[in-house]
Amino acid sequence: MEKLAPILLIALGISLIAVYFAIPPKAPFTTTATAATNTVFKTTSTSPSITQTIETYTSTAQTTQPPPQPPSTPPVARPPVLLPLFRVDVVAPDVVNTTRMPIQINYTVVVRNVGNGTGSVLVGGKHYVIDPGKEVKVNATETITFPGTYTLEVEVNGTPYSKTVKVFYYTPVLEAEPVKVNVTTLPTNITVAVLVRNRGNLTAVVEGVEIRPGEARTINKTITVTAAGYYFINVSGVNAPIAVSYYTPKLEWKIGGPEEVEAVPGESSSAWLWLKNVGNVTAKFVVDGRQIVLPPGSAVNLTKSVTVSTAGYYTVEFVVRGQLNATMKHAVKVKIIATRVELITWSPELRRRWPQPGSTESITLSVPNKTVAMTWGYIISTNATRRSTTIVVEDPDGVQQYQLTPGAALSKNFTIVMEAPGERTVAIKVNSTTYGLVVSLKLTPPKVTVRDITKIDFSDSRPLLAIKISCRYADISFDILEVSGTLLFTQTGRSISGTIIVRSARGVDTGSYSGQAEGGRGFLNLNLLGRNVHVEFSLQPVIITRVEVDGTPYDCKVPLELIPTILYGDKPTASDEPADRYAMRLISAFARGDNGAPQWAVWNGEYVEVRDREGHVMKVYFEKGTVRIEGPLQAYIVIS
Repeated sequence: MEKLAPILLIALGISLIAVYFAIPPKAPFTTTATAATNTVFKTTSTSPSITQTIETYTSTAQTTQPPPQPPSTPPVARPPVLLPLFRVDVVAPDVVNTTRMPIQINYTVVVRNVGNGTGSVLVGGKHYVIDPGKEVKVNATETITFPGTYTLEVEVNGTPYSKTVKVFYYTPVLEAEPVKVNVTTLPTNITVAVLVRNRGNLTAVVEGVEIRPGEARTINKTITVTAAGYYFINVSGVNAPIAVSYYTPKLEWKIGGPEEVEAVPGESSSAWLWLKNVGNVTAKFVVDGRQIVLPPGSAVNLTKSVTVSTAGYYTVEFVVRGQLNATMKHAVKVKIIATRVELITWSPELRRRWPQPGSTESITLSVPNKTVAMTWGYIISTNATRRSTTIVVEDPDGVQQYQLTPGAALSKNFTIVMEAPGERTVAIKVNSTTYGLVVSLKLTPPKVTVRDITKIDFSDSRPLLAIKISCRYADISFDILEVSGTLLFTQTGRSISGTIIVRSARGVDTGSYSGQAEGGRGFLNLNLLGRNVHVEFSLQPVIITRVEVDGTPYDCKVPLELIPTILYGDKPTASDEPADRYAMRLISAFARGDNGAPQWAVWNGEYVEVRDREGHVMKVYFEKGTVRIEGPLQAYIVIS
C-alpha cells in the first residue's frame, strides 16, 4: 500500500487536469470524475430473491515515477478509463396460483449496464452489446407440470442467476349427501334440496351458487319422478343420490262464487275453494303460501278475493302446491263504474298523466337549480250516468269520502320541495287502488357565454413529477410543486408572469418566470435553481426552437410542461355553451401533460365539479363578470 499511494495521487491529479480541460467555461451544470485503481463496484439486484455482486478490477502495472519535466512542459492529460458494469435481474412472480396443470411461467432476464463503458454480454446463447445506462430484456418461458418450488436459472457471461418461484395448485372436490323425497302422485315434477359439500381447496360454483372449501350449500334442483326407488341426479357434475317414496292421498275439491257483480275500481269480488281428503294418507299441501294438513276424511274451506279496476272478466285463482299440484279458477263478470284519475305536475313544468289503476307512471323534469318547489295535483271523475258514486280518496291530507254525481269531478293540489338530482313518488288511493307518479328531477347545466377574457390569475398546486432538463454536459431533475401567476391578454397576444416552486436534490426552491406569445412564436424566461433559462418556441405546433442558460446558447432538451399551457393555448371563450362542457375546456387549458386532462364534469346545481386523470377535483363557479375555479387548481378569470 505504501508503494501504491504515490501512483494513486499521480493518477488522481492527471484525472482532475483532464476534467478541467474537458469542461467548457460557464457551463450551467458541472460534474467531477475521479479515476480509481483497484476499485470494487458492487450492485445488488432489486428482485426479492436474487442478489448478485459483480467485481471489476483495473490492473495497474508496477512503474517508477518519471523524471521531472522542465517547467515549460505542460502536463499530459490521460484519457478516462471506460469500463462496463452489468447488473442482472431475473424478474418473475414469487408465487403462482393455478387451477390447471401444466402451466407456463413467463419470466424476464434484465441486464443493465451501470458502468461508463460499452460492453457485451452472453444471455441464452446470444450476444448483446449494451451501452452505458442502457439495458437488455430477454424473455423466457418455463413449463411446470406439478406444484412445488422451482428455480428459474439463466447464465449471463457464464455466471448463473436464478429466481425461486412457488407454484400452488387449487381444485374443488365436491360430494352430495343423500336426499329423501315423498311424492303423492306419479309421474310428477318435484324440487329437491341437495346439500353439496366442497372438500377441496378451491371455491366451486354449482348451479350459480359459490361453495367455499369446507363449506356445504343447498342447491335446489327440479326433477321428474316416474316411479318410487333410488336415483342419482346430476347437479353440475356431482352425482346426488335421491330416495323417492310414494304415498297416495286423494283430494276432492269444489270452487264457487258469484257469477256477475257490479263494482267501482278498488272494490273486490270473492270466491271459495272446498277441499277434502278422501284418501288413506294424510295430505300436506300449500294453498297460496298457506300450509294445509288434512288427515284422511278431513275438509277445509278457503276464501279469496280479487280487486277489480276495469270492466271485464276476472279470475280468482287458488294455487295448490305440494302433494297436490293444481290451480283452481273461478271467473266472475264485472260491470264497472269506471273512475278516471289524472295526475298533474303544474310546476316547474306542466305535465299530465293518466296512470292505469294500480300502476305508477314516470316523468322526468329538467331543472337548473338544486332545490325546486314542485306543485302537483289530481282530478277524479267517473263515467256514471244514472247513479252517484261513493269514492274514498287517500291523499297527503288523509282519507276522505266523497259522493260524485254523474258528470262531476274532484280535484286537489299540493306543493312539495325537491332536491335535484333526485326523484319523488306522489300517489293517491281511490277505493284502495293506487295511482302513482314518479317525478324525477334532472339537473341540466345552464348555458354560459364568455365573449372575451382580459385577465387570468391562477395557482396550480397539482404536482408534476420527474421533470428533466437535459443539456450537453449535465442534466437536472426536479418536481414542480406549484405554479402561480397572472396571464394578461392584449390585442396582439398575451403575456404571463409568476412564481414556480420546485423540489430537487438540493431541496425546495422558489423561482420566477415570465413570458409572451404572439405572432406565431413566444418565449419564456425562468429563474430556477440558481440558473436563468431562456426558452424560445414556435406556435401551431408548439416546438422549442432555442434554449439559453445564463445567457449562453445550449443544446438542451426542455420539456413542454415548463411552459404554462394557457400561454400558447386557445383563449377559453364560449357562446351559449353548456356549463359542464365549458368547464371541461377551461380545465383543459391549464393541463400540463395528459395527467392534468379532465375526465368528467358534472353540474350539481351550484357549480361544475371536474375531475382530472390523477383524481384531482376542481369546482368551477360562474359568477357575474367572472369565472372562478377552486381546488388544487385555483383561478380567477375576468370575462366580458
